[in-house]
Amino acid sequence: MGSVPLVKTGFGMTQSCPRSGPLRIGIDAREVSGEPTGVGRVVAGLLGAWPEDDELLLYSRRPLPWEYLGGRRRSRVIPGPRRLPGSVWEQTLLPRRLRGDRVAALFSPAYSMPVLAPCGVVVGMHDCAWEARPWEFGWRQRWRRRWAARSACRRAAFLLVGSRFSAAEVRRWYQVPRERIVTAPYGVGDAFRPVSDEHLARVRAAHGLEGPAVLFVGAPLGRRDVGGLIDAIVELRRDRPALQLWIVGPERRDSPRLRELDAAASAAVRWLGYVPEEDLPAVYAAATVVAYPSAYEGFGLPVLEALACGTPVVASDAGSLSELFAGRAWLVDDRRESWRNALARLLDDADERRRWVERALPWAQRRDWGAAARLLRALLVEAAGDPANGSRR
Repeated sequence: MGSVPLVKTGFGMTQSCPRSGPLRIGIDAREVSGEPTGVGRVVAGLLGAWPEDDELLLYSRRPLPWEYLGGRRRSRVIPGPRRLPGSVWEQTLLPRRLRGDRVAALFSPAYSMPVLAPCGVVVGMHDCAWEARPWEFGWRQRWRRRWAARSACRRAAFLLVGSRFSAAEVRRWYQVPRERIVTAPYGVGDAFRPVSDEHLARVRAAHGLEGPAVLFVGAPLGRRDVGGLIDAIVELRRDRPALQLWIVGPERRDSPRLRELDAAASAAVRWLGYVPEEDLPAVYAAATVVAYPSAYEGFGLPVLEALACGTPVVASDAGSLSELFAGRAWLVDDRRESWRNALARLLDDADERRRWVERALPWAQRRDWGAAARLLRALLVEAAGDPANGSRR
């Protein structure tokens, strides 16, 4: 396989120099349909910054939002039977359509790829949580994710990751050669900026956002200590009775611990559910502080989004968070006292909040998706010309 020319980027990572000439590129775009979360926002950011006039075929099981189409972009809806699992769709219907469309290369953004892909593939491998923290997954989900990741690590031309931490995890669990793991400078969309007073007032009114608040954005997975955050807010409310915790993301309150805490702290916690993308920057701006307690994280996109919107962040000193956000977010260990002290200081001290914003805002706003999109395209160019394609071992 030929080498991809590499240069340094502002993240201390590497970026490929793109080659010229349009391609027919396939994108597994299922993550941008419905209610996009982390991987979906990665795909949306890359599509929004695509550097060349390629023909992009966006594959999904249902129609895609209009903003991702136009120009030389086409939606390829492959619905399949209603009860067909997504993994079966990926392994059966998708490769057949890729072959019929004569796609040169495919980007699969979420940890897996079609075993019988008729073209070179780049796979997004954002972390290895099912290996590092297997107790967070049911046995079926754990087995499926392990099989998919091992298969992708054997067959993909390249694995795209968002941090050196994630690259090390992929090498640790799957012994992938370093040259096939490429670290991309993930960014934020243009909308993640400080918002106008009018926009902020409209979103506050629409979602009932009042008073001082700590905001958490993301799925409340086991690795993200939302229960501990609720505990901290309840204690902080003793001296700050108007304080609330806002939680944006799917309401996965199936843990007895979270259900118990939520019932005991109903006045303190607002579960906002899914917030439309156009409102999310203003929700970040409405919060006094953003909190991101996570013991294992491949990137931590909500931290970067909050910083780009001008809101200070307290985050865990763990995983990729210390690598990417040291000196820009207030990083703390997992002791409850550390979280309470950091949150209390930022809640009570406007000058301290201003200092953190001045330190992080210019840096965060420079992190767009352009460099990552150029890098991904260069990898797809290389994958399209790779004779090994899906036979790599």
